[in-house]
Amino acid sequence: MYSSSMGFVSILAVISTIALTVLAYIFIIPEKKRARLNKLGQFLHDVFNFKFLIIEKIMQFFYVLATISVICLGVAMLFGFGYSRYMGFQWYGFYGILLVILGPIAVRIAYEAAMLFLLLVKNVIQINRKMADQTAEKDYEFPGFKALFAKENFDFFKKNNNQGGPNV
Repeated sequence: MYSSSMGFVSILAVISTIALTVLAYIFIIPEKKRARLNKLGQFLHDVFNFKFLIIEKIMQFFYVLATISVICLGVAMLFGFGYSRYMGFQWYGFYGILLVILGPIAVRIAYEAAMLFLLLVKNVIQINRKMADQTAEKDYEFPGFKALFAKENFDFFKKNNNQGGPNV
């Protein structure tokens, strides 16, 4: 008989995911909690509130990886030979030289094209932050239940002689 513990582990994973999400919303994500967090907490706060873009660093890593791999492949092709029944021996060095010269240029162009979109998004985020600082608009705060259901909110016919409203 074959038994699996994946059902139990899956349920445990879902419950812990929900619990950690609630804890993150209570202790890490609110802006007023940031000052009291340690370095790891502040980093997590910045990640969850999109204070910086992680994809920028990931793309930089893949750019460096692609550039180095293109150059290494080009250098390896300098020493590569092939044999074909119809063409005989072939040396791939010419292709290697082209790859060493043109490969990094092509990788850079592709990287810059992708970065244009990311820089556009980053600049829009910065502009929105500056505009929010200049206008200094407060977020709407929902009034408490006592203030919402106070007696004066239900007195529609106030006696006010200054505005000429109905006198009852």
